[in-house]
Formats: sequence, C-alpha cells, structure tokens
Amino acid sequence: MTSIEELLGELDAVMDKAKGVPFSPDKCIVDSEELNRIVEDIRINLPQEIRKAKAIVAERATIVAEANKEAQDILNKAQERARAMVNQEAIYKEAKEKAEKLRSAAEEQANEILRGTFGYSDGVLLDTENAVNQNLESIRQARKNLRTLAKSKAASNRANRRQAESDEDDAGEQ
Repeated sequence: MTSIEELLGELDAVMDKAKGVPFSPDKCIVDSEELNRIVEDIRINLPQEIRKAKAIVAERATIVAEANKEAQDILNKAQERARAMVNQEAIYKEAKEKAEKLRSAAEEQANEILRGTFGYSDGVLLDTENAVNQNLESIRQARKNLRTLAKSKAASNRANRRQAESDEDDAGEQ
C-alpha cells in the first residue's frame, strides 16, 4: 500500500515535469490520466481515523450517559492504532492529539448532556412540587370544609336531640 506522503510526492513530481504554456507563466500541461490515478490512490488511502472522526462528529447527538467511557475507549483505540500503523513521531503525535480532542469533545458533550438532564429533572420535580402543593392546599380546604360540616351537623343533631327531649317532656307533662 502506498502512503499518502508518497502519493503527494508523485503528485509533486508530475507537477515538476509539467511543461509550461506559452505566454502564461502560471499554467502548465500535465498528464491528466496520471493525475487522476494519483488522486484516486490518495482517496483510497485516506486514514481510517479521518473517516471515523467525521462519523463521530456527525453522530455527536447520539452520545449519552456513556460518553466518558466511549471517549476513553476511543482514546485507547486511537493510541493502539497509531502505534501499530506507524512508528514515525509526527504521525503518532497527530493521532494522539486527535484522540485527545475527541476525548475532550466527548467529555464536554457528556457534561452538556448531564447539565440538560439535571435541568430537565429539576424542572419536572419543580412541576411535581407545585402540583403536590396545589393538591395539598385542596386537601387542606376539603378537611376544613369537612370539619365545618361536621361541627354544623353535630350542632344540628344536638339541637334536634334537645328539641326531641323537649317534645318528650312536653308530652310527659300533658
């Protein structure tokens, strides 16, 4: 497999071999088939991490509670792949920086999700508290009405009993 650096070197060589166009110092004639082949080889050999990074950015809304764990997994995989793929310091450094950025982004997304979750939960609990307070007030009013009704009924029963006793006394006296 040809590396991207080698393909870019071939591209430079093609440009160096290109013949200039008369009366146009910034234009030249190149072999289009050779350029097309090199560009196609570059596309085929793009690093897998670049494709995965694009996929991660496109799917960022799907990262939820396990974002920190996934970020650590991505970091570990990126480090393993970077070591396995190339021993060159510059490429290893680049992969490590990308993995750190992905981990940082995943942590920030996890924090953002947590903030949203806590905010939503707090709102739900506040709504629940308000509903409970309203119901509690209704219960208190119902108890107050019940006590008032009970007192009124007891007073009415006492009055009826007194009236009945008075009627009995009047009947006994006659």
